[in-house]
This record gives sequence, structure tokens and C-alpha cells, in this order.
Amino acid sequence: MCGRIAQSDPGRYAQRLKALVDPDLDWRPSWNIPPAGRLLGVREVHGARELSDFVWGLLPGWCDDPKLASRAFNARAESVASKPMFRQAFALRRLLVPVEGFYEWAAVPGSSHKQPYFFRRADGDPAVLAGLWEHWARDAQERRTATVLTSKAGPDMTVHDRQPVVLEPQDWARWLDPGSGDADFLRTLLAPRSGVLVHHPVVLDVSSVRNDGPYLVEEAAPMPGAPL
Repeated sequence: MCGRIAQSDPGRYAQRLKALVDPDLDWRPSWNIPPAGRLLGVREVHGARELSDFVWGLLPGWCDDPKLASRAFNARAESVASKPMFRQAFALRRLLVPVEGFYEWAAVPGSSHKQPYFFRRADGDPAVLAGLWEHWARDAQERRTATVLTSKAGPDMTVHDRQPVVLEPQDWARWLDPGSGDADFLRTLLAPRSGVLVHHPVVLDVSSVRNDGPYLVEEAAPMPGAPL
């Protein structure tokens, strides 16, 4: 799964992804973004890439219950093309989610706490996650919403059985292209690769969404008995 991310400078992401920044964007960097929070994403708008913000938790336009978004912050790559919650967005509204990295937790024998780890790209560039977006409106409420795709864990993910899908630069255009509607072709972009991600233990503070700041991504001493 992918349930906590870090995002910082939208200008950096826009430059990396060759996108324009939404002029209405009002963004504060966060190193501890949870589901239902705001995240940055790049979508294709009238043939150009635009970086804007989304509520993390997909809500299709046909959905009458906004609470369902809390269960749709991740979409499984294996079933995204067929699940009613995601299939229309998968066909038409795909998203790139640039992040400094993401967190995952591992159980520690003999402890009630889990050890958090921060995963980032080995080359130091932002990791670009595969996402989907939707526009939702009811009465006076209106939202752009998003989800992050996950796959079975690849060789770089050693502390969990799933991971977010990290897209490589050669796949960004094909992922965003509304004309790339072949589900079988799109799924070929969603397999995890080896040697892309590295990770290190971080402080337990990240386990509470009340805590934020760049110190959360810094390497810390692991808990005794924590897996490496």
C-alpha cells in the first residue's frame, strides 16, 4: 500500500515533469501527507501538462457518498481496469504524482510499535508515482480527487508485500496520454523494477499525522530488532 508521502517544491516537480503550475495553486510543503490530505499531481489538460492539487482519495463523479473516498486512496494495479470505483479514471484520467518519497512500516518483534522507513529514488530525483484523478461535485461541494496505484512488492520493497507504482521518464507521456486506452498496454507500465528505490529507518514521529517537517525523512537509528 501507499498511505503516507512527502512532497515539497511544486516548481521543482513542474520543471522535472515539464508541466505548467496551476495559477491558483496554494501549496505548503509537507513531509507527512496522509489520505484525505492534499497532494500534488500532474495531469494533461488540453494537450498540456498541468501541476495542481488534489484531495487524496478518489471519488468518481457518479458517487453520492463522499465518505467512500477514504477507502480509495490506493488502487490495485491488478484490478484497476475493472473495478467500478477506478475503471473510468484508469481509461481517461491518469495522473503523475511526484514525491520526495513515501513511508512504509514494518512490525518489530516484541514491540507494540512499528518501525517506519522512508523510500526514495536511488538517483535522488523525485519519484513519480502512477495515479488517477476524478472531478466530483454535489450541491455546493466540488473536489478534484486522486488515488495512487500499487503493485505487488518488487525487489526494492523489503518491508511490505505491496508498493506504489513508480513510473520511469520514458513512460510518463504514455501514462498521461488520454489516447492510451489499451488496458493491457497500460498494465505493462505498472510492474515494479529493481534498483530504483532505496530506503532507511526514520523517527517514530512520522506515525502521527500531527507531526510534520523535513526532519521526518532524515535517517534515524532503527528500533532494536527492526528489519533492515
